[in-house]
Amino acid sequence: MIIFPLHAIGNSRKIRRDPITNPPRKSNKSLPIATVLAFSFGTLVVITVVIVLGISLRSGLTNTRDLLVDKANAAMAATQNDFIELLNPVAYEAVYIAELINADRIDVHNREQLADFLLGAIAGTPQINTLTFVTPDLQVTSSHRQSKEILRFDESKDPVAKQSIADLATRRKGSWGPLVYVPTLRQTVLNFREPVFQNGKFVGALIATITVSTVNTRMNAAPSLAKSKRFILYGNDRVITEQEGSHSSTGLDITDAVPKLDEIEDPVLRAIWSDEAEPLKLINGEAAFNSHYLEVNGEGYIYFYKELTGYADKPFTIGYWILNDVGSVELRRLLIAGLAGLGVMFLSIVVSIIIGRKISRPVLALSKASRQISKLDFNAVKALPPSRFTEVNEANNAYNSMLRGLSWFETYVPKSLVRKLMESGEAKSEERVVTVMFTDIVGFTPQAEGMKTEEVANFLNRHFELVTACIEAEGGTVDKFIGDAVMAFWGAPERQEDHADRACRAASAIRMAITADNEKRRNTGLSEVHMRIGIHTGPLIVGNIGSTGRLNYTVVGDTVNIAQRMEQHGKTVSPDQTDEVFILMTGATFDASPNVLAEKIGDTQLKGRHDPVTIYRMNE
Repeated sequence: MIIFPLHAIGNSRKIRRDPITNPPRKSNKSLPIATVLAFSFGTLVVITVVIVLGISLRSGLTNTRDLLVDKANAAMAATQNDFIELLNPVAYEAVYIAELINADRIDVHNREQLADFLLGAIAGTPQINTLTFVTPDLQVTSSHRQSKEILRFDESKDPVAKQSIADLATRRKGSWGPLVYVPTLRQTVLNFREPVFQNGKFVGALIATITVSTVNTRMNAAPSLAKSKRFILYGNDRVITEQEGSHSSTGLDITDAVPKLDEIEDPVLRAIWSDEAEPLKLINGEAAFNSHYLEVNGEGYIYFYKELTGYADKPFTIGYWILNDVGSVELRRLLIAGLAGLGVMFLSIVVSIIIGRKISRPVLALSKASRQISKLDFNAVKALPPSRFTEVNEANNAYNSMLRGLSWFETYVPKSLVRKLMESGEAKSEERVVTVMFTDIVGFTPQAEGMKTEEVANFLNRHFELVTACIEAEGGTVDKFIGDAVMAFWGAPERQEDHADRACRAASAIRMAITADNEKRRNTGLSEVHMRIGIHTGPLIVGNIGSTGRLNYTVVGDTVNIAQRMEQHGKTVSPDQTDEVFILMTGATFDASPNVLAEKIGDTQLKGRHDPVTIYRMNE
């Protein structure tokens, strides 16, 4: 065994750090970041003030907009009230009759009395077209406004009717159903269905209907906005009513109870949901309805609309379209001013982003480089360039100096140990069971005497790279290099339950690496390398050992001595070593690594120990 000074080995390494050892010269052209930020945000403030002043100068345009919103609100409220006032009495009448039946005021089994009440209810509520009572066995009694007659018929064979009455029997409150086209009437009706109970027992259901034509008549009779038309949609794509529109029942059936948008004559209403519509955001923020603007056949129209739920299976959309000629000019100016303001604000945002990126780019570069250093990946980190910002430039220079120092620091401190300590977050001294390995090159001293210093250093560096790679691949920590020997351990600083197995696998990997390397050496005419390895498992003190100014994270205890003597005992077991790598381990290691294949040599009295130690030789 031969020992070389640490600095001799370290200086023999070829470290390529040209960008770091020769950093760029400091730039003299730099600006304080505070000045740049103040100028940038000051510019943004000036732009914002200009925008606010520009919008304020056009505030007079809001009078037209407010007037339009007020008129639309009033018209929408009137339409909604007309619609509700038309439909609610229908539901109230059905509920009232159901309450009379429940109170035994009407005998549903007395069909004549029931017929009189149904006819009387129609007379008192003129918008009702038919009022029908259906028994659980689907016997129907129906009063009809136009004929003023009572119709009785049996629907017990109709599966749809069976399902409907069964569904109503499970409900306690009435509701509006889907729109239905009645072929006998050749009309579409809205219907309210009220379940009827008597003494807690379901005795039937009342169904009150109102025709779509009745709704149209009421909506067309109501006053409307100038140059506008009122409409009511069933969902979004079906038309209940359109002011001054014709409503032919031709083409309607049970599936299509009301016409589709694309089937009506009004081109303005047909185009209501066009993809070219432009939302009127300035109005939507202050109104209880939705609105948008659309050009149809070269003219502009504004649509006001809102949803009304609870009167069918789908919401109704009630609203107006209005020709945009009175307020179009003023609204256009308002929109243009708003868009111009948005454009300027967008430009300000773009400018601020550009400035922000220019400011943040060097900071981000410094952050990224710092993250690489936190991973101890110094080879992937380059020196930071100079910056025009004084503070950033000083930070970059300090970082480059730190990087040069860490690059040399990496040469002497095991990176794997530092990474493990960073991950575990602890380095306190404690007793722990670990596995220690010693390696040594057989006959290295006489071999090195015929070599130059540089050749010796290169040979050792190459040898240590092979051995260290095998150790670190199994999670081991290289403690130190002692001449041509390596000391390593497993089980600290991170806890490894299989530390003995890891050490044995590392020893086997070293054997394979040395064997492969010897094959290359023989092919180039160099002599083979033979090694001895000793492994022992036992308790040790692990942690920071040393003085305040100079600490080593290492292991201390008798286990280290036994591991070293295991390696040295190889001379006794195999004085004329023919194996390229001769591996001995103690019984403690063998017992702790059940997967290892080893041959028992026997008990041996090691130097300096009272008790014999059982020794095993690891097989090929």
